[in-house]
Amino acid sequence: MRRFLSSLFLILALLPGPAFADGLGVVLIHGKQGGPDVPHLAYLSQQIEKAGFMLDKPTMCWSRSRIYDHSLPDCMADIDASLARLKNRGATSFVIVGHSLGGFGAILYGSTHDGLKGIIALAPAPSPRAATRPEIQASLQRAQQLIASGHGNDPLTFDDTNTGPRGIVTIQVNATPNNFLSFYDMSGAANLVANTGNLKAPILWISGTRDPSQLAREAGFDRAPPNPLNRYLQINAGHIDTPDAAADAVVAWLKEIAKN
Repeated sequence: MRRFLSSLFLILALLPGPAFADGLGVVLIHGKQGGPDVPHLAYLSQQIEKAGFMLDKPTMCWSRSRIYDHSLPDCMADIDASLARLKNRGATSFVIVGHSLGGFGAILYGSTHDGLKGIIALAPAPSPRAATRPEIQASLQRAQQLIASGHGNDPLTFDDTNTGPRGIVTIQVNATPNNFLSFYDMSGAANLVANTGNLKAPILWISGTRDPSQLAREAGFDRAPPNPLNRYLQINAGHIDTPDAAADAVVAWLKEIAKN
């Protein structure tokens, strides 16, 4: 089955772009501490535009320059603004593509908004197990104590994690306790598994075999509501190089989605 899907993706990727692309706008969302022009999204961006799709790349509230300046639910306004820009350029249908925390965000957006053509999650992270890491647990307890004492909106430094070429590493972020907590609140918007189960559009989920941040298929992708356009692909890649390795499959699925 995997060989068949890979062949199908390759065939579709070689088909002419503009015939499929008319009217389809693509929002491409970067990961934690990233930005619209990070090098590991450059090739994917080029291939999407080369295929004839309109592309917009917002600076999300989890970028290096803005990290956690809003709560996770409020960050979805960045995607709203991106869709508005695409509409102004003539787009009439939309796919949200995200890498890492951007893939997580794409799934969250797709679980709370109707009318999208599709969601593409490239190495979506973090999974719910991230909240059980000792450094995250300590930061969450501190955030909860600060909120309880009336300091939920006071910016402070918290230990967090991110996934890079060397695997999962500890980082420090400056955020209010309320905003920080929102990114790990499993009873709210931060539950990747629950959000996947509430998707309102088909999904292409791509994970790398060398990516320690990834959920097993049955714990993540298989929770999505059934849809004949749903696709899961596992590729030989780490976390950062997943977008490069996935570019052909992404373009192929965009063309498939545009026809339906």
